[in-house]
Amino acid sequence: MLQKADFFLKPSEVPKSAKLSWGIVNNRLELIKLSEPLYTLVKKPISAILKQPLSNAFPTLKLDDIDFTLRDSTHVVNFVDDKGHALQATFTPLTESAEHWCLSIIRIELDKAWLNELHPDYHQAIQSSDKWLEQIEEVINASGDLVFVTAIKQALALTHSKVGYVHIFNEKSNQIVQTAWDEGVGDYFSIPKKQTYRADSGIWAETIKTRKAVIQNDLSTVIEGKSQKDGYFAFENHLCIPVHYRKKLVGIIGVGNRDKPYTDVDAKSLTIFATILWHSVELPRTMKAVSHQSSIIKAQKEKMTLILVQLIGAISEALELKDAYTAGHQKSVAQLSYLMGEKMGLSPERLEGLKLGALIHDIGKLALPSQILAKPSRLTDAEFELVKQHPEQGAMIVDEVEFPWPIKEMILQHHERLDGSGYPKGLKSKDIIFEAKIIAVADVADSILSHRPYRPSLGMDALIGELMKGRGTRFDADVVDTCLEILAVEDFKEEEYVSSLPLLPVVFLEEYHTLEHAEAMMKKAKLDVAVVLSEQERKPIGIIDTQTLAFWHSPFIDTAAERAADRSLLNKRAHQIMTHKMNLINGHTILNDAKITLEKTNANYLLVQNDKEQVLGMLTWQLLANAILKNNLNSG
Repeated sequence: MLQKADFFLKPSEVPKSAKLSWGIVNNRLELIKLSEPLYTLVKKPISAILKQPLSNAFPTLKLDDIDFTLRDSTHVVNFVDDKGHALQATFTPLTESAEHWCLSIIRIELDKAWLNELHPDYHQAIQSSDKWLEQIEEVINASGDLVFVTAIKQALALTHSKVGYVHIFNEKSNQIVQTAWDEGVGDYFSIPKKQTYRADSGIWAETIKTRKAVIQNDLSTVIEGKSQKDGYFAFENHLCIPVHYRKKLVGIIGVGNRDKPYTDVDAKSLTIFATILWHSVELPRTMKAVSHQSSIIKAQKEKMTLILVQLIGAISEALELKDAYTAGHQKSVAQLSYLMGEKMGLSPERLEGLKLGALIHDIGKLALPSQILAKPSRLTDAEFELVKQHPEQGAMIVDEVEFPWPIKEMILQHHERLDGSGYPKGLKSKDIIFEAKIIAVADVADSILSHRPYRPSLGMDALIGELMKGRGTRFDADVVDTCLEILAVEDFKEEEYVSSLPLLPVVFLEEYHTLEHAEAMMKKAKLDVAVVLSEQERKPIGIIDTQTLAFWHSPFIDTAAERAADRSLLNKRAHQIMTHKMNLINGHTILNDAKITLEKTNANYLLVQNDKEQVLGMLTWQLLANAILKNNLNSG
């Protein structure tokens, strides 16, 4: 007959594959025995932890509040280890001994309620996005070298840290080429102004080597016997994250001396912040997108990281600037895709993802030479093979960005066809996501209806023929029917409207910007016209152009009094120096009417706005003349 004890596993019968992290601790809190998984978790020499105080193995485990004389109950402690992992330690008294405890360690998820006290609520911060928006805006509006100091300040605010740095890294030479510290670093360390650092030495060396975030909540063993000159700073704790841009390590950001230990949540949040920041710095067009994010967040109120949404728009605009002949193509495809998805019953959340995916479906063309994109004749076979790589190139660009929608798949699959005749993977119907099937039809529709460098628009009849020929074989039948139904009742392309032209960009200024700001921003953007927006309604209230700047420039020569007057002028606000009269036309204005308006106003340019009074860009005589000439040639 089986005894009760026969039903329970003996210690020797516990399988090794269970990987239980346990050990035996005596009353002096010394670890006297441990399992192999616990040794693997600690990652320290056995001599440094066995028969040594438990604090050697887990420096951040605080046991001061536990009374180990009470052996009638189990003690549980939640803590974050020196590598940022959330752990739970359980001390169970051994019945066989009055002096020993069994210690078991388990990993726990970061969404446990007790961890809310250990780090800020980043999820809520991303959803509201207002604080992130302000931090990003302050960084990209900083001038010169101050941009990195400002970035550090915002990183400290985001992670509740007290000291931090940014290293600019050259991957080709494997060197740190520039370093910036926060302004308050002098309270902790003495940093020489021209101090340089090595990439393979210092508390950041592991991050550069592994290209991964590194948390060091206990730095005692790392910096022991090493000097600050070699990069081993005596932080109380330290979080270092890599900054990647287009698959390359371009920098690292480090923060430290937080009152509470760092966790994986901190590393992930700071990595997202740094990625968005770097793209914002690299893409000047992002300044316009980010400056409007707060109002967009409040208007949409949807579950998304809206900084990523604006980043998508900035990337799309950057591609349009590179490929003038297809300017507006992605926006047109996004508009048509959205209408098709809406008509086919997609949810609002899915429609938002579809629109954003379509808005950057050709992002991979950023990797193509400009001479191929703008070639005024048909491409050779070799050139077309190069162009066919753009879906994969685009997927690589967004590979490390975590979208709440299948953006990467939309980019990668928008040239796939149901019968497997598409590229780059030759996928068939069941392997292609529905959003990509929609974008594929919208892409073909816009391409046929648009003018190309080597031919005029082919017209609606050609589009109907192409889509019906591939209906059910290359293209989804329902998607084709929906597309043709929409285009049959809507003048979708609006080819003769001003908004269809590749308008020149303008600089956007706030009322509080100064004359000095205006000059600097216009010079940096290499643009001659800036539009001043109202603070509340975000509508154009005036302009500052080269003539305005020339008028306000001081005629003085170079005395002390005159230089003081110059500085006073430079501090004048945009609303004080702007020209109130603006030559505005609606984007739906036809080309001939725009020509008449330009002639009547005797101006060099017109500002083009949409129905919501948002400025789309600037129309010049040269752009208008080229468009009219092109239309005349096509109609002839």
